[in-house]
Amino acid sequence: MQLFDLNPHIRFASQISCRKTYGPVKVADCRIFYIVGGKASIFIKNQHYELQPGALFYCCGQSVYHINVAEPLSLISINFDLTQSQNCRTRPFSPVSIQANLPEMPVIFDPVDNSDFLNSHLFLADASSFCRQIKQICSEYAEAAPLFREMCSSMLKELLLKLHRAPKTTAPSTVEFIMKYIEENYEKHLTNKELASLAGYHEYYLNRLFLAATGVNLHSYLLKVRLNRAAYLILNTDLSLQEIQAMVGFNSYPHFSSSFKQQFGFSPAQYRRGLKNRI
Repeated sequence: MQLFDLNPHIRFASQISCRKTYGPVKVADCRIFYIVGGKASIFIKNQHYELQPGALFYCCGQSVYHINVAEPLSLISINFDLTQSQNCRTRPFSPVSIQANLPEMPVIFDPVDNSDFLNSHLFLADASSFCRQIKQICSEYAEAAPLFREMCSSMLKELLLKLHRAPKTTAPSTVEFIMKYIEENYEKHLTNKELASLAGYHEYYLNRLFLAATGVNLHSYLLKVRLNRAAYLILNTDLSLQEIQAMVGFNSYPHFSSSFKQQFGFSPAQYRRGLKNRI
């Protein structure tokens, strides 16, 4: 499929609230989130982005992401397919926990050959220029006047094409190199100075470069990688919490526990008990 062939089918378009951390989850169809208020971070494909008012996030169908809520989040969510091939399905699909033992969700995503982000994800730290158009789509969807689905489809196609023209938040090769290094060496004692030396930059410059490309600074990214790895180990192994703390690079359990609770809203022990009881 080419961009010319886009004919979106919207299943949901409305403002919603998100008050607690959840994930990792898998979604069947495509999602656009426009952040109205609050603060959170989203983790997808080993990358982190800060969700703050005015930011926009897109992910394609079959994506897996994890949202950590710092302040109750108010966002506009648009759930859709890129074609009308499944327009008989009008109800939105709920995200599915990847740990839950549930039936496999339908595969309804249609790849776009000439798109730079529709087959993956997109983050714009400042998408306020698209706010009015996004709200118009929601209003049209809510009113449900005759031909509202066709109107919503054409409006969303225009938005997706405009997003292709917008400057993208992409990581330059240096940032990608440092991200990969952190993901492969997070258990080691890593400092900004050491990471900057690897990249051949001054630590302050690298930190600014990293922040501009990912939405978080070097320290926050390293912390999030460690904590997300810890969350996986807590849920999927029988290792003690102290063993996990050491494996992911924390020197003390109190620091690990307080950082974990700040990111996930639960202590490591509560996280293990609570999530295993829900699965």
